Amino acid sequence: MKKLGHRFSALWLLCAVLTLFPLLSPEKPWAASPLPASGSGSRPSEPPAASEDPLGRSTPYGVVIGFIRAMEREDYPRASNYLESKQSDKRKRELAHLLKLVFDRGVQISLDSLSRKPEGNLDDGLPPNLESVGVAKLGEQSLDILLRRVDQKGAPPIWLFSAETLLGISDAREQLDSPLGEKIWPAWFKETRFLSAPLFIWINNLLLIPLMLGLGWLLTRALFRVLRPLFLRRIKGLSESEVARFSTPVFLLIFSLLVRIVAPLAATMASRIFWVTLATVLFLMTLTWFLIRLTNLIRELRVYHLRQAHLLNRIAALELSAWLIKGLWVVIGLFLIVRSFGIDVTTALAGLGVGGIAIAFAAQKTLENLFGTVMIVSDQPIRIGDRCQVGNIDGWVEDIGLRSTRIRTQDRTLVSIPNGQLAGMNITNLQQRDKRLFRHIFRLSFESTADQLRHILAEIQRMMAAHPKVDHATERQWIRFIRFGESSLDLEVFVYVLADKTVVFVEIQEELLLRIMDIIEASGTRVALPSEIMYISKDSRQDAGEREGTLEPRKE
Repeated sequence: MKKLGHRFSALWLLCAVLTLFPLLSPEKPWAASPLPASGSGSRPSEPPAASEDPLGRSTPYGVVIGFIRAMEREDYPRASNYLESKQSDKRKRELAHLLKLVFDRGVQISLDSLSRKPEGNLDDGLPPNLESVGVAKLGEQSLDILLRRVDQKGAPPIWLFSAETLLGISDAREQLDSPLGEKIWPAWFKETRFLSAPLFIWINNLLLIPLMLGLGWLLTRALFRVLRPLFLRRIKGLSESEVARFSTPVFLLIFSLLVRIVAPLAATMASRIFWVTLATVLFLMTLTWFLIRLTNLIRELRVYHLRQAHLLNRIAALELSAWLIKGLWVVIGLFLIVRSFGIDVTTALAGLGVGGIAIAFAAQKTLENLFGTVMIVSDQPIRIGDRCQVGNIDGWVEDIGLRSTRIRTQDRTLVSIPNGQLAGMNITNLQQRDKRLFRHIFRLSFESTADQLRHILAEIQRMMAAHPKVDHATERQWIRFIRFGESSLDLEVFVYVLADKTVVFVEIQEELLLRIMDIIEASGTRVALPSEIMYISKDSRQDAGEREGTLEPRKE
């Protein structure tokens, strides 16, 4: 509980800090538009293209975002540039203020529905020069918020809030109802401002965050209480700890949905857009995290069943597929998050195409290992659990990952070999042998007679022919007397044993060796021991005299 409390507090603090962005930041993170950051008299640091309006009025999306950002900074001269009106500057500022009230209290706008094209949305049933932003509820009446595309002399057309819309909001102040988050507070909380924002907005944000966190935690506990026994009973191999891994992603998913539900109650349009965008980004990030964990769980369960069924050769392909699927989730999540910020995904894809060349050069080794993994998984020269020899490394394959393959040597050392390097090496797979070679040389003493040798060879032949694990189909095998050794008579047994596992082969080899020892002992001879024969003869008198120096050396 203490650990859970710490997580709860940390998440609440993070969300509380995030409330500063819609209130303090002059450049909203949700407003990905080409507008300059300064006032109406400022210009971008770089001159805009000829087809782009410096105020972002080239598209319906840019007009709405630019107007909201200007009003959040209380930059009325700049905000009046988004209105289709030829009235005085004072009257245009009043209309801009009224339009902001309409946005804050009477209009629900979805940024995704606003066109980012200069020509607008041509399939909305309106004339080509009109674009609908939304519908404002003014008491019992409704007012369409429209944009009109206006031609300029010597410049491309721009979009402005239409004169009909401005005429309709002229008497809207008395008909607008305050949002619930503003209506419940006394006038002092509305008039008092802290860091350029009304005090009630700060209080609303700081009160709603713990409320939504607590409600999300309760819903998560209730959901897991119902679903955990069902999953544990239905899914074989699933454990409590694996189910518990999903508690945090599910909690964040529920929390983001609650934020999305409560966001329309925010007092200003800027706050609503911020919280909707924040909820969308948090939901997409958490959903990507959830799908990655779900992919890992499915992979672990599948590996468990493959090991139970002794299908180890399929594990490497499963691991590679899981890595590719997780990478796909990450890419899709990133593109959806980028799109939620108003960035054109097509432009991002074009940028990736250009930058992909540089990335490919920078990640040559990574790509080499990735393609090496594909070749190893497809050709299957080794599989998990196989014993193999790679260079001077002899051991068992423990894992074939996306970057490297891990081999456990006989002295229990774990060696990692990059898959790009492994794909170009000579690999000896000792596990794939369908039979094992039984080759031994038996050295008998020189006292053994020819009849004893014939008897031993015949008995070994008979014993091998009767053994069920000795291969009789292979022609290249023999049991022969091969040579006179330096201190023994050598017999060679060269046969194949039908055993695909080392442990089974060692057991059969032990049995065959013991039987051959019995045959040798029964024949009356024995195994030769390493020996040397030294012949000593008496020296002649002449040779002895030469050694003592009494006689002259004999000349040949």
